Amino acid sequence: AAVSSDGQGSYSTRVSQTTNTVPGPPTDLTISPPLGSCDELVITWTAPFITGGLPVNYKLFLNENYKDSHTVSSNHIYIHYLSANTEYTVTAVAVNELGEGGNVTGTGRTRPEAPSVSLSVPSSTQLHIMLTAPNGSSSLNYKCNITEIYMPPITVTGTELEYTVDGLSPNVTYIVECTSSNGEDSCDSNMDTIII
Repeated sequence: AAVSSDGQGSYSTRVSQTTNTVPGPPTDLTISPPLGSCDELVITWTAPFITGGLPVNYKLFLNENYKDSHTVSSNHIYIHYLSANTEYTVTAVAVNELGEGGNVTGTGRTRPEAPSVSLSVPSSTQLHIMLTAPNGSSSLNYKCNITEIYMPPITVTGTELEYTVDGLSPNVTYIVECTSSNGEDSCDSNMDTIII
């Protein structure tokens, strides 16, 4: 306060000013395929530690395609209509009214589709399984369950497209159901039925 010979004067007020900035980067980015879907990815992240003092939204860019961006205010998004068994790069950018701030980038892969299944009978105790890779995909693992009503299921797995199963009973109906995996199980399965 200022003091004069007439006594004490008025008090002055100190004003502090906060400078707003663009936000820092989001953290903890995860990109994963939802169960049962071959054409979607679920993307989640954590809000930036530094918000810049303003409300924050997020821009999501797919495969660095700035024409294919999504702006959201939440910390998750489903991206639809993607290709099966395809790796995508996702960049999440924190944005406030001052502009784009920091970003974080990660990759994720959609689930593969199941192989098509064709069966044949080489002998009265054998079953031959022929698979066709979905959409020409390579580097997939396959799993086929062979079942019939009176026996526990038989499972064959591997990266091959043909399998022969021995020791089966004649005059029995077998159901073969196959899936594929790229680290994530396929979004569906295909089956065929045959009598040996």
